[in-house]
Amino acid sequence: MNVNPRIIEENERKYMLTDVSSCTFTFSDGLKSKVIPSPDNEIVLVKLIPRISKIKRFEECVLKHYPSIKTVSELAEKCQYICVKTFTRHFKKCFGETPYQWILDRKMEEIQSLVLNTDMTITEISEMYEFKTLSHLISSYMKRYGITPHKDRLVRNG
Repeated sequence: MNVNPRIIEENERKYMLTDVSSCTFTFSDGLKSKVIPSPDNEIVLVKLIPRISKIKRFEECVLKHYPSIKTVSELAEKCQYICVKTFTRHFKKCFGETPYQWILDRKMEEIQSLVLNTDMTITEISEMYEFKTLSHLISSYMKRYGITPHKDRLVRNG
Protein backbone atom coordinates (compact mmCIF):
# COMPACT_ATOMS: atom_id res chain seq x y z
CA MET A 1 0.00 0.00 0.00
CA ASN A 2 1.50 3.30 -1.08
CA VAL A 3 0.61 6.33 0.98
CA ASN A 4 1.47 9.81 -0.14
CA PRO A 5 3.85 11.28 2.49
CA ARG A 6 2.42 14.72 1.82
CA ILE A 7 -1.07 13.59 2.95
CA ILE A 8 0.37 12.12 6.15
CA GLU A 9 2.28 15.33 6.80
CA GLU A 10 -0.87 17.44 6.31
CA ASN A 11 -2.84 15.16 8.65
CA GLU A 12 -0.13 15.39 11.32
CA ARG A 13 0.13 19.17 10.95
CA LYS A 14 -3.45 19.69 12.09
CA TYR A 15 -2.42 18.20 15.47
CA MET A 16 0.74 20.28 15.82
CA LEU A 17 0.87 23.41 17.90
CA THR A 18 3.55 26.00 17.33
CA ASP A 19 4.96 28.66 19.64
CA VAL A 20 3.58 26.97 22.75
CA SER A 21 5.52 27.67 25.93
CA SER A 22 3.78 24.96 27.93
CA CYS A 23 0.71 22.78 27.80
CA THR A 24 -1.31 21.39 30.70
CA PHE A 25 -3.56 18.37 30.31
CA THR A 26 -6.36 18.00 32.84
CA PHE A 27 -7.82 14.51 32.99
CA SER A 28 -11.33 13.50 34.00
CA ASP A 29 -10.07 12.04 37.29
CA GLY A 30 -8.65 15.46 38.26
CA LEU A 31 -5.00 14.65 37.61
CA LYS A 32 -2.99 17.23 35.68
CA SER A 33 0.11 16.85 33.60
CA LYS A 34 2.17 19.78 32.36
CA VAL A 35 4.43 19.51 29.32
CA ILE A 36 7.19 22.09 28.96
CA PRO A 37 9.56 22.05 25.98
CA SER A 38 13.31 22.11 26.50
CA PRO A 39 15.15 25.46 26.46
CA ASP A 40 16.20 24.72 22.88
CA ASN A 41 12.50 24.76 21.87
CA GLU A 42 12.69 21.26 20.53
CA ILE A 43 9.54 19.68 19.26
CA VAL A 44 7.67 17.79 21.95
CA LEU A 45 5.47 14.92 20.84
CA VAL A 46 2.86 13.73 23.26
CA LYS A 47 0.79 10.62 22.83
CA LEU A 48 -2.10 10.28 25.23
CA ILE A 49 -3.32 6.79 25.96
CA PRO A 50 -6.47 6.90 28.05
CA ARG A 51 -6.30 4.78 31.19
CA ILE A 52 -9.98 4.08 30.79
CA SER A 53 -9.14 1.69 27.99
CA LYS A 54 -7.17 -0.55 30.37
CA ILE A 55 -9.89 -0.29 33.00
CA LYS A 56 -12.58 -0.98 30.41
CA ARG A 57 -10.73 -4.05 29.13
CA PHE A 58 -10.31 -5.33 32.69
CA GLU A 59 -14.00 -4.74 33.45
CA GLU A 60 -15.08 -6.49 30.24
CA CYS A 61 -12.85 -9.46 31.05
CA VAL A 62 -14.31 -9.77 34.56
CA LEU A 63 -17.90 -9.56 33.27
CA LYS A 64 -17.17 -12.06 30.48
CA HIS A 65 -15.71 -14.69 32.81
CA TYR A 66 -17.77 -14.10 35.96
CA PRO A 67 -20.62 -16.49 35.05
CA SER A 68 -18.25 -19.45 34.57
CA ILE A 69 -16.23 -19.17 37.79
CA LYS A 70 -16.71 -20.27 41.38
CA THR A 71 -13.80 -18.59 43.16
CA VAL A 72 -11.83 -15.36 43.08
CA SER A 73 -8.67 -17.26 42.11
CA GLU A 74 -10.49 -18.79 39.11
CA LEU A 75 -11.60 -15.31 38.02
CA ALA A 76 -8.06 -13.97 38.43
CA GLU A 77 -6.74 -16.83 36.31
CA LYS A 78 -9.38 -16.26 33.59
CA CYS A 79 -8.36 -12.58 33.53
CA GLN A 80 -4.74 -13.75 33.11
CA TYR A 81 -3.46 -12.74 36.54
CA ILE A 82 -1.03 -15.11 38.22
CA CYS A 83 -1.15 -13.30 41.55
CA VAL A 84 -4.59 -13.07 43.23
CA LYS A 85 -3.33 -10.20 45.39
CA THR A 86 -2.50 -8.11 42.30
CA PHE A 87 -5.82 -9.04 40.72
CA THR A 88 -7.64 -7.99 43.91
CA ARG A 89 -5.84 -4.63 43.94
CA HIS A 90 -6.82 -3.94 40.31
CA PHE A 91 -10.34 -5.20 40.96
CA LYS A 92 -10.80 -2.79 43.89
CA LYS A 93 -9.66 0.13 41.73
CA CYS A 94 -12.10 -0.80 39.00
CA PHE A 95 -15.18 -1.95 40.95
CA GLY A 96 -14.70 -0.24 44.32
CA GLU A 97 -14.94 -3.45 46.36
CA THR A 98 -13.15 -6.75 46.77
CA PRO A 99 -13.74 -9.44 44.14
CA TYR A 100 -15.21 -11.72 46.82
CA GLN A 101 -17.79 -9.13 47.89
CA TRP A 102 -18.60 -8.26 44.27
CA ILE A 103 -19.12 -11.91 43.35
CA LEU A 104 -21.30 -12.42 46.44
CA ASP A 105 -23.38 -9.36 45.54
CA ARG A 106 -23.91 -10.58 41.94
CA LYS A 107 -24.78 -14.04 43.21
CA MET A 108 -27.35 -12.65 45.66
CA GLU A 109 -28.90 -10.46 42.94
CA GLU A 110 -29.23 -13.52 40.70
CA ILE A 111 -30.72 -15.54 43.55
CA GLN A 112 -33.25 -12.82 44.32
CA SER A 113 -34.22 -12.69 40.65
CA LEU A 114 -34.76 -16.47 40.64
CA VAL A 115 -36.78 -16.27 43.86
CA LEU A 116 -39.03 -13.54 42.51
CA ASN A 117 -39.29 -14.50 38.84
CA THR A 118 -39.30 -18.30 38.70
CA ASP A 119 -41.14 -21.21 40.23
CA MET A 120 -37.89 -22.85 41.36
CA THR A 121 -37.93 -23.95 44.98
CA ILE A 122 -35.56 -22.30 47.42
CA THR A 123 -33.87 -25.69 47.81
CA GLU A 124 -33.30 -25.93 44.04
CA ILE A 125 -31.82 -22.43 44.00
CA SER A 126 -29.61 -23.30 46.97
CA GLU A 127 -28.32 -26.39 45.17
CA MET A 128 -27.86 -24.49 41.91
CA TYR A 129 -25.59 -21.97 43.66
CA GLU A 130 -23.88 -24.71 45.65
CA PHE A 131 -24.72 -23.47 49.13
CA LYS A 132 -23.64 -26.07 51.68
CA THR A 133 -27.02 -25.93 53.37
CA LEU A 134 -30.41 -24.42 52.69
CA SER A 135 -30.19 -22.47 55.95
CA HIS A 136 -26.97 -20.81 54.73
CA LEU A 137 -28.80 -19.47 51.67
CA ILE A 138 -31.74 -18.32 53.78
CA SER A 139 -29.51 -16.52 56.30
CA SER A 140 -27.45 -14.89 53.52
CA TYR A 141 -30.65 -13.74 51.81
CA MET A 142 -32.08 -12.47 55.09
CA LYS A 143 -28.86 -10.58 55.88
CA ARG A 144 -28.85 -8.91 52.45
CA TYR A 145 -32.56 -8.19 51.93
CA GLY A 146 -33.99 -8.24 55.46
CA ILE A 147 -36.54 -10.90 54.58
CA THR A 148 -36.44 -14.64 53.91
CA PRO A 149 -36.61 -15.75 50.27
CA HIS A 150 -39.96 -17.48 50.82
CA LYS A 151 -41.54 -14.39 52.42
CA ASP A 152 -40.04 -12.15 49.74
CA ARG A 153 -41.64 -14.31 47.07
CA LEU A 154 -45.02 -14.22 48.83
CA VAL A 155 -44.95 -10.46 49.47
CA ARG A 156 -43.87 -9.44 45.97
CA ASN A 157 -45.85 -11.97 43.99
CA GLY A 158 -48.96 -11.80 46.10
